[in-house]
Amino acid sequence: MSTSTTTTATSAPEPWQNIAQRKQAQRASLIPEAWRIPEAKLREYTASPTANVLHVPSDCGILSSLDRQITESYDAIDLLALLAKGPDAGGFTSVEVVTAFCKRAAIAQQVTNCVTEILFESAIARAEELDRQRAANPSAALPPLWGLPISLKDCFKVPGVDASIAMIHFAEKPSTEYSALPQLLLSLGAVFHCKTNVPQTMMTADSDSNVFGRTMNPNNRALTAGGSSGGEGALVAMRGSILGVGSDIAGSIRIPSHCNGTYGFKPSANIVPYAGQANPAADGLAGILPVAGPLATSFRSCRYFMQLVMSSQPWKYDMDCLHIPWLGLKPPAGRNLRIGVINDDGLFTPTPPQKRTLEEAKAKLKAAGVELVDVQLPNLMEDVAVAWACFGMEASRTALGYLAAAGEPKIKSVENIGLTGGTGMTIEDLFAWNVARSKVEAKHRDLWVSSNVDAYINLLVPHTAPRIDTWTTVVQALWNLIDYPSCIIPTGKVSEVDVVDPNGAKFGDADRALYEQYTGPEDFKGAPTSIQVIGLRQEDENLSIVAEMIDKILNP
Repeated sequence: MSTSTTTTATSAPEPWQNIAQRKQAQRASLIPEAWRIPEAKLREYTASPTANVLHVPSDCGILSSLDRQITESYDAIDLLALLAKGPDAGGFTSVEVVTAFCKRAAIAQQVTNCVTEILFESAIARAEELDRQRAANPSAALPPLWGLPISLKDCFKVPGVDASIAMIHFAEKPSTEYSALPQLLLSLGAVFHCKTNVPQTMMTADSDSNVFGRTMNPNNRALTAGGSSGGEGALVAMRGSILGVGSDIAGSIRIPSHCNGTYGFKPSANIVPYAGQANPAADGLAGILPVAGPLATSFRSCRYFMQLVMSSQPWKYDMDCLHIPWLGLKPPAGRNLRIGVINDDGLFTPTPPQKRTLEEAKAKLKAAGVELVDVQLPNLMEDVAVAWACFGMEASRTALGYLAAAGEPKIKSVENIGLTGGTGMTIEDLFAWNVARSKVEAKHRDLWVSSNVDAYINLLVPHTAPRIDTWTTVVQALWNLIDYPSCIIPTGKVSEVDVVDPNGAKFGDADRALYEQYTGPEDFKGAPTSIQVIGLRQEDENLSIVAEMIDKILNP
């Protein structure tokens, strides 16, 4: 373990720039020479400020035809079926699959800066061992994730590598054990091939830090890749991983899914193991509970992830997990779906591409026989204020202490978000916050019951991925506050028809300022659009059924 960041009363911390330089150099050294894009080509791919680099893995000449087939033709479920077949029956070895995704992740890293810790060598070694074990005992049953490479957000601990969570203070301090969820996934046969980038403090929607730099959106490099699971979002969009794991306390799975065009599932609290992660906040901090969940290239992969985790007695890995098993529920029989539509949140007007995608989704659902009912959220501004107050509970004193100990400055998005000031809460303030939260929960319970719906759909936020360091929207945190599971379904991209409407904003000055950040389809070319599907607290399996039905209608 390095002691380079240790301080004493008589010595100053090592300059943070030195530590960052070592971390980035170490990461670069772990990409094999044969997997590196030539400098001239790399400059060409990234020359335009709005460059779309999704094509680079296919075009750069590093991947073989088999690599491309493995990484481009299947989702996680298809690939698991082919892994189970094995090469003698027309499938693949684990080494073939893991190597292909390691290569593609290396390419994705070079054009988006999405990876923090490279685990290629250990991943291929594990794949080789899995293949050897299978060859020695070919009749043995395989665990459900056998041989599948899965990426992890940087906050998940893996022995031997850092969980630096984008803070110099935690760099060069390798973990000695697995977090709870990786431990569970390993028991199911998974292989971890990399960890992915997050923002400093993990509380902004721009995955940028002094340790590893900024993750770029592969659809349009001028736009944010989101956060705090921004590295996961970019990597999955590039298909350097087809199933990854993020976390969410205010949108951190859903924002990157929306920004990058992937699927993402935010579970209810204490459904998926969360314990043992690196944390920039005080241990034991009360309030909204963070959750872990999947990002993937298909919704059914997200659903399968949830099924496996909930079927694996997750409380054995994280004592806080609820004893809510996967029940094998079926879609509603003998009736059509009834979906509540939140057309806008009453605070911000959907920008043209978002407005269009919601209208198109409604039309497709209606044509498929889905019953749609309008739902209006009550007093959203008050509810979001309750959520926001939680994030200032300790006035970021713990995170600020880590920054100060390492002598590193705050990045721009941390400055912009405004969570590092204030005085925090007293114990009386906490009591009052708990009362306020309970009132919000009761109000939304009553709204759900009176609406009598299978799920809600809405826009996660009123805009597509915005320009770098300009994300200010917090309405998505409502669903964390009341602990409703929710997921992102991609619906398309910004289109030429999404022209600016100079008179579109309808909710006042703050709405107008946000609305006018959308400057037309040319500037936002390639930006993904999506809808959010929302379920009732602790009914994650029900939500997965309804969302999969919706996805099949919207993306047949």
